[in-house]
Amino acid sequence: MSRELLVRIASGVTLGLAVLAVTWFGGLGFKLLATVFMALVFFEWFRIVQTKSLSTAVWAIGACTIAATGLCILAGWGSLGLALAAAGAALCLLMRSLNGLDGWPAAGLIYAGFSGVAFAELRDSHTYGFAVVIFLFAVVWATDTFAYFGGRRFGGPKLAPRMSPKKTWSGFASGLVGGVVAGVVAAKIMTDTRIVWAALLAVLLSLAGQVGDLFESNFKRQFGVKDSGAIIPGHGGVMDRVDSVIFAAFAAYVIGAMLPGNEMSPGEGNGIALQLLGP
Repeated sequence: MSRELLVRIASGVTLGLAVLAVTWFGGLGFKLLATVFMALVFFEWFRIVQTKSLSTAVWAIGACTIAATGLCILAGWGSLGLALAAAGAALCLLMRSLNGLDGWPAAGLIYAGFSGVAFAELRDSHTYGFAVVIFLFAVVWATDTFAYFGGRRFGGPKLAPRMSPKKTWSGFASGLVGGVVAGVVAAKIMTDTRIVWAALLAVLLSLAGQVGDLFESNFKRQFGVKDSGAIIPGHGGVMDRVDSVIFAAFAAYVIGAMLPGNEMSPGEGNGIALQLLGP
């Protein structure tokens, strides 16, 4: 086994265990994790976009937006955090448009801000928050793993060659099946939710995760970047590891918020976890 692979495995296991530990305890520690994760995603995104030149003003708006959104996450004001992230993105988009420039910085604020809020809000439930986040991890991690090995084993037609040349339809199907099985098992071990609902939710989150993977691959190709950063030894940047989780987490947040009976009460936990995997 090569030294590079050993480093990759060691850093992956260490990071995974640390995240699971923080997820178990929840509370302010998990909100802080979501905030740090959001800030790192923002920095990596803007650093990549910097290759097309970002003004100091856009950087300042982005940083202030993420800081304000982070404070909302820590205070448990998820809805306000989403509104601030959207407002910052709109301001960035306006400034860039007036100068005839693209909207990638604005997209980055939505990408980082919305995912940070969603991640924190999913865990913000004493009863079901842990189960929902573990369910999310199980679906996404199994999808990624089965997609990788299924694609290598079966090969076949490419899924989206312009976005990600190595991904295949066989990998997509393998990932979907693996994600659903892992999600159903995780849900039944930790909750009393119905198997049919757990399977349907796993399908939606697996699909969202695979779309997120393709989205980030396409984003990096747009800027000629292989890795989003180098903060995780053997893996690259934070965005390289959480691309699937970002889309899946926000999809879970939206689904939970749309279900009937959900309460969006600032600072009290918004009931999204209960809606997703409650009895």
